[in-house]
Amino acid sequence: MLMQYKVIFASAVEVTYAVVTRTWLRQHLDGAYLELAVSAFRVATIVVYWGLFQDLVRSRAKASNTLRHPLLVVGIATALAIPFLFRGWSPGGGLGTAIVFALTSIVVGLREEILYRCVLLNLMQPRIGVIGSLLCSTVIFIVYHYGAQPFTVLWITECTCMSLLLGLIYIRSGSLLTVAAIHALYDGIWVLGPYLSTPIPDIWRPVFQCSALALVVAWWRFGAHAPNSTVIRGT
Repeated sequence: MLMQYKVIFASAVEVTYAVVTRTWLRQHLDGAYLELAVSAFRVATIVVYWGLFQDLVRSRAKASNTLRHPLLVVGIATALAIPFLFRGWSPGGGLGTAIVFALTSIVVGLREEILYRCVLLNLMQPRIGVIGSLLCSTVIFIVYHYGAQPFTVLWITECTCMSLLLGLIYIRSGSLLTVAAIHALYDGIWVLGPYLSTPIPDIWRPVFQCSALALVVAWWRFGAHAPNSTVIRGT
Protein backbone atom coordinates (compact mmCIF):
# COMPACT_ATOMS: atom_id res chain seq x y z
CA MET A 1 0.00 0.00 0.00
CA LEU A 2 1.38 3.43 -0.92
CA MET A 3 2.28 5.58 2.07
CA GLN A 4 -0.26 8.28 1.17
CA TYR A 5 -3.07 5.74 1.27
CA LYS A 6 -1.85 4.45 4.61
CA VAL A 7 -1.90 7.99 5.98
CA ILE A 8 -5.42 8.62 4.66
CA PHE A 9 -6.66 5.35 6.15
CA ALA A 10 -4.98 6.06 9.51
CA SER A 11 -6.50 9.56 9.56
CA ALA A 12 -9.97 8.08 8.99
CA VAL A 13 -9.37 5.56 11.79
CA GLU A 14 -8.25 8.33 14.16
CA VAL A 15 -11.25 10.55 13.41
CA THR A 16 -13.58 7.59 13.90
CA TYR A 17 -11.87 6.74 17.17
CA ALA A 18 -12.23 10.31 18.45
CA VAL A 19 -15.92 10.52 17.50
CA VAL A 20 -16.84 7.14 18.97
CA THR A 21 -14.93 7.52 22.23
CA ARG A 22 -15.85 11.15 22.89
CA THR A 23 -19.53 11.05 21.92
CA TRP A 24 -21.20 7.66 21.56
CA LEU A 25 -19.38 5.85 24.37
CA ARG A 26 -19.86 8.76 26.77
CA GLN A 27 -23.62 8.50 26.28
CA HIS A 28 -23.63 4.91 27.51
CA LEU A 29 -20.79 4.61 30.05
CA ASP A 30 -18.90 6.63 32.62
CA GLY A 31 -16.08 6.37 35.13
CA ALA A 32 -13.89 3.27 35.08
CA TYR A 33 -16.21 1.43 32.69
CA LEU A 34 -15.90 4.22 30.16
CA GLU A 35 -12.12 4.26 30.52
CA LEU A 36 -11.88 0.50 30.01
CA ALA A 37 -14.11 0.67 26.93
CA VAL A 38 -12.10 3.53 25.47
CA SER A 39 -8.92 1.58 26.14
CA ALA A 40 -10.29 -1.33 24.12
CA PHE A 41 -10.62 1.05 21.17
CA ARG A 42 -7.12 2.36 21.92
CA VAL A 43 -5.69 -1.14 21.67
CA ALA A 44 -7.53 -1.66 18.37
CA THR A 45 -5.99 1.50 16.92
CA ILE A 46 -2.53 0.47 18.14
CA VAL A 47 -2.89 -2.78 16.19
CA VAL A 48 -4.01 -0.86 13.08
CA TYR A 49 -1.25 1.76 13.25
CA TRP A 50 1.47 -0.80 13.96
CA GLY A 51 0.28 -2.90 11.04
CA LEU A 52 0.37 0.13 8.75
CA PHE A 53 3.56 1.81 9.91
CA GLN A 54 5.81 -0.73 11.65
CA ASP A 55 8.44 -0.49 8.89
CA LEU A 56 8.41 3.30 9.20
CA VAL A 57 8.76 3.18 12.98
CA ARG A 58 11.57 0.61 12.81
CA SER A 59 13.39 2.59 10.14
CA ARG A 60 14.87 5.07 12.61
CA ALA A 61 18.31 4.13 13.91
CA LYS A 62 18.53 3.45 17.63
CA ALA A 63 20.93 5.30 19.92
CA SER A 64 19.94 4.03 23.35
CA ASN A 65 23.36 4.91 24.79
CA THR A 66 22.38 8.59 24.62
CA LEU A 67 19.56 8.00 27.12
CA ARG A 68 21.97 7.76 30.05
CA HIS A 69 23.26 11.31 29.69
CA PRO A 70 22.89 13.35 32.94
CA LEU A 71 21.15 16.27 31.21
CA LEU A 72 18.45 13.97 29.85
CA VAL A 73 18.06 12.07 33.12
CA VAL A 74 17.57 15.30 35.07
CA GLY A 75 15.21 16.65 32.40
CA ILE A 76 13.01 13.55 32.53
CA ALA A 77 13.13 13.54 36.34
CA THR A 78 12.02 17.18 36.38
CA ALA A 79 9.08 16.40 34.11
CA LEU A 80 8.03 13.37 36.16
CA ALA A 81 8.29 15.38 39.39
CA ILE A 82 5.51 17.70 38.23
CA PRO A 83 2.60 15.32 39.00
CA PHE A 84 4.06 14.73 42.48
CA LEU A 85 4.42 18.42 43.29
CA PHE A 86 1.13 19.76 41.95
CA ARG A 87 -2.49 18.88 42.63
CA GLY A 88 -3.05 16.60 39.66
CA TRP A 89 -6.32 15.42 38.21
CA SER A 90 -8.86 13.09 39.78
CA PRO A 91 -11.15 10.95 37.60
CA GLY A 92 -13.57 10.60 40.51
CA GLY A 93 -14.97 7.34 41.78
CA GLY A 94 -12.36 6.70 44.44
CA LEU A 95 -9.07 4.84 44.49
CA GLY A 96 -10.29 1.94 42.34
CA THR A 97 -11.17 4.23 39.46
CA ALA A 98 -7.87 6.10 39.84
CA ILE A 99 -5.96 2.80 39.60
CA VAL A 100 -7.87 1.88 36.43
CA PHE A 101 -6.91 5.24 34.87
CA ALA A 102 -3.30 4.83 35.99
CA LEU A 103 -3.05 1.37 34.41
CA THR A 104 -4.70 2.42 31.16
CA SER A 105 -2.12 5.20 30.90
CA ILE A 106 0.19 2.48 29.57
CA VAL A 107 -2.10 2.03 26.56
CA VAL A 108 -2.52 5.79 26.17
CA GLY A 109 1.23 6.36 26.15
CA LEU A 110 1.94 3.62 23.62
CA ARG A 111 -0.91 4.60 21.29
CA GLU A 112 -0.17 8.31 21.21
CA GLU A 113 3.60 7.89 20.91
CA ILE A 114 3.27 5.47 17.98
CA LEU A 115 1.06 7.86 16.04
CA TYR A 116 1.92 11.38 17.18
CA ARG A 117 5.64 10.92 17.64
CA CYS A 118 6.95 7.93 15.68
CA VAL A 119 4.71 8.06 12.62
CA LEU A 120 4.31 11.83 12.27
CA LEU A 121 7.97 12.67 12.93
CA ASN A 122 9.28 9.96 10.62
CA LEU A 123 6.93 11.08 7.85
CA MET A 124 7.56 14.80 8.20
CA GLN A 125 11.23 15.08 9.13
CA PRO A 126 12.58 14.21 5.64
CA ARG A 127 10.29 16.86 4.15
CA ILE A 128 10.35 19.78 6.59
CA GLY A 129 13.29 19.05 8.87
CA VAL A 130 13.59 18.42 12.59
CA ILE A 131 12.21 21.75 13.84
CA GLY A 132 9.35 21.80 11.35
CA SER A 133 8.33 18.24 12.12
CA LEU A 134 8.48 18.85 15.87
CA LEU A 135 6.33 21.97 15.63
CA CYS A 136 3.80 20.44 13.23
CA SER A 137 3.44 17.23 15.22
CA THR A 138 2.97 19.26 18.40
CA VAL A 139 0.21 21.37 16.83
CA ILE A 140 -1.53 18.22 15.59
CA PHE A 141 -1.14 16.63 19.04
CA ILE A 142 -2.73 19.65 20.71
CA VAL A 143 -5.60 19.79 18.21
CA TYR A 144 -6.23 16.06 18.71
CA HIS A 145 -6.93 16.70 22.40
CA TYR A 146 -9.57 19.34 21.67
CA GLY A 147 -12.76 18.25 23.39
CA ALA A 148 -10.92 15.82 25.63
CA GLN A 149 -8.89 18.33 27.66
CA PRO A 150 -9.56 21.89 28.86
CA PHE A 151 -8.00 24.30 26.36
CA THR A 152 -6.50 26.64 28.96
CA VAL A 153 -3.16 28.44 28.69
CA LEU A 154 -1.82 26.19 31.45
CA TRP A 155 -2.83 22.97 29.67
CA ILE A 156 -1.61 24.14 26.24
CA THR A 157 1.75 25.07 27.77
CA GLU A 158 2.00 21.66 29.42
CA CYS A 159 0.99 19.77 26.27
CA THR A 160 3.41 21.78 24.11
CA CYS A 161 6.36 21.24 26.45
CA MET A 162 5.71 17.51 26.83
CA SER A 163 5.17 17.01 23.10
CA LEU A 164 8.42 18.76 22.23
CA LEU A 165 10.29 16.97 25.02
CA LEU A 166 9.09 13.53 23.89
CA GLY A 167 9.67 14.40 20.25
CA LEU A 168 13.28 15.42 20.88
CA ILE A 169 13.94 12.24 22.83
CA TYR A 170 12.45 10.08 20.11
CA ILE A 171 14.28 11.82 17.25
CA ARG A 172 17.64 11.47 18.97
CA SER A 173 17.27 8.02 20.57
CA GLY A 174 14.88 6.32 18.13
CA SER A 175 13.29 4.56 21.11
CA LEU A 176 9.51 4.16 21.00
CA LEU A 177 9.50 2.32 24.33
CA THR A 178 11.31 5.16 26.10
CA VAL A 179 8.92 7.91 25.06
CA ALA A 180 5.88 5.66 25.60
CA ALA A 181 7.10 4.83 29.12
CA ILE A 182 7.68 8.50 30.00
CA HIS A 183 4.26 9.43 28.64
CA ALA A 184 2.54 6.60 30.53
CA LEU A 185 4.31 7.40 33.81
CA TYR A 186 3.51 11.10 33.53
CA ASP A 187 -0.19 10.46 32.95
CA GLY A 188 -0.42 7.64 35.47
CA ILE A 189 1.21 9.60 38.29
CA TRP A 190 -1.23 12.49 37.78
CA VAL A 191 -4.38 10.47 38.45
CA LEU A 192 -3.11 8.94 41.71
CA GLY A 193 -2.39 12.31 43.36
CA PRO A 194 -2.32 14.63 45.14
CA TYR A 195 0.79 13.49 46.97
CA LEU A 196 1.43 16.63 49.04
CA SER A 197 -0.87 17.93 51.75
CA THR A 198 -0.32 21.40 50.27
CA PRO A 199 0.54 21.06 46.56
CA ILE A 200 2.46 23.85 44.84
CA PRO A 201 0.13 26.39 43.16
CA ASP A 202 -0.46 25.67 39.47
CA ILE A 203 0.93 29.05 38.48
CA TRP A 204 4.41 27.50 38.96
CA ARG A 205 3.79 24.49 36.74
CA PRO A 206 5.03 26.16 33.52
CA VAL A 207 8.35 26.89 35.27
CA PHE A 208 8.92 23.18 35.86
CA GLN A 209 7.64 22.22 32.39
CA CYS A 210 9.86 24.73 30.60
CA SER A 211 12.83 23.75 32.80
CA ALA A 212 12.37 20.08 31.88
CA LEU A 213 12.15 20.98 28.19
CA ALA A 214 15.22 23.24 28.43
CA LEU A 215 17.28 20.41 29.94
CA VAL A 216 16.22 18.02 27.16
CA VAL A 217 17.00 20.66 24.53
CA ALA A 218 20.46 21.09 26.09
CA TRP A 219 20.96 17.30 25.96
CA TRP A 220 19.76 17.20 22.37
CA ARG A 221 22.02 20.07 21.36
CA PHE A 222 25.19 19.41 23.34
CA GLY A 223 25.06 16.02 25.03
CA ALA A 224 23.73 13.58 22.45
CA HIS A 225 25.22 12.37 19.21
CA ALA A 226 22.83 12.02 16.31
CA PRO A 227 22.51 8.51 14.92
CA ASN A 228 22.53 7.89 11.21
CA SER A 229 18.75 7.61 10.98
CA THR A 230 17.03 6.34 7.90
CA VAL A 231 13.41 7.12 7.22
CA ILE A 232 11.44 5.06 4.74
CA ARG A 233 9.40 7.26 2.45
CA GLY A 234 7.29 4.22 1.80
CA THR A 235 5.54 2.17 -0.80
